[in-house]
Amino acid sequence: MRILFMNRMASMVRGGGETFDLEMARHLETLGVQTSFLSGAPMFGPLESPLDHPRSMTIRSPYTGWFPWDRIWQGWRLRVWDFRCFETRAARWVARHQNDYDIVQICEMPPLVDDLLRNRVKIPIVMRITAPDYHDPDLAVKRASAIIASGTSIKMLRQKLRPDAHDVPNGVDTQRFCPENDGSAIRREHGIPADAFVMTFVARFHLVKNHAMLIDAFKLIAAQVGNAHLVLVGAGPLLQTIQTQVSELDLQESVHFLHEVPYERVPEVYAAADLNVIASNYESFSFAALEGMATGLPMVVTDTEWVPNLIGQGQGGVVVPKNNALAFAEAVLDLFNDATRRAEMGAWNRQRVLENYQWQTSAQKLHSIYESLIAGEAHE
Repeated sequence: MRILFMNRMASMVRGGGETFDLEMARHLETLGVQTSFLSGAPMFGPLESPLDHPRSMTIRSPYTGWFPWDRIWQGWRLRVWDFRCFETRAARWVARHQNDYDIVQICEMPPLVDDLLRNRVKIPIVMRITAPDYHDPDLAVKRASAIIASGTSIKMLRQKLRPDAHDVPNGVDTQRFCPENDGSAIRREHGIPADAFVMTFVARFHLVKNHAMLIDAFKLIAAQVGNAHLVLVGAGPLLQTIQTQVSELDLQESVHFLHEVPYERVPEVYAAADLNVIASNYESFSFAALEGMATGLPMVVTDTEWVPNLIGQGQGGVVVPKNNALAFAEAVLDLFNDATRRAEMGAWNRQRVLENYQWQTSAQKLHSIYESLIAGEAHE
């Protein structure tokens, strides 16, 4: 079986969609599947984050990810144009090479389904929907051979366009992310005392992640906890805005911007923390939640539907209203003052992941979907 993963951003950033595809490919290989990647690259300049995969190709096209498109009126149109440039070129590439693969799997990009069909690509097309707010002006999601999703996305898809959507959950590498990891090097490198109380938030700097609220909450926390520190991991168009907010609130000594961290060191970041936080206004699933849970961390999260579901009815953490800095700060302070409760929550989170969110289980489910599609194609 030969699978081509198409992921525009896989050679440029490491977000949730990229993590899913890379982990699926790694575990599918253990099942005897040959996987390949087709990803995007900026039109000019070197490729900053080439994929560590033996069969990886890139297509160069205009890239505007550096532009704060989510902060300006109609800015989303620039992002759509950016992706369309990649999609049209990628579809032509696949049409020329389709005999080399048995299935194409796309990370979102519904218009690419249209492009592939118009370019007479005959092999099955599987599309993974990462969030319910996907851009699909031509209802291409109805024409994909199969749709896979998880979290809030699967519920929406089954209720509307695709009752046959397959639930293939996100997972986490529980050997890579585990309570036994040592985060002391991260603390030393960033001047965080060994006895500090550390919160961490791993997320792109976009409006939906609501770093601004988190900084306001941390100001209240720091006023009560003298050794509190906040570690922020990620990049994005709002990074400078949040850095300015931190400076204006005089929090430079206790808020640490780690920017993009190599994936192999991300487990150390969680291991350096006492508490994992999610401040977002929306999350369709959240790898950051799973990674923190696998590390055995307690959580404080906003009420984004699916993340509260991950941590149970308070067993793994505290859920607070969205965009409420005071409620967020109070929840953190309550856990700061109760080390026993934090330990119990962290242990519950670890067990929850071990029982429900292993990558190998999701890879086996996806492999079965592929087999059914290939068998159906052969029958026709």
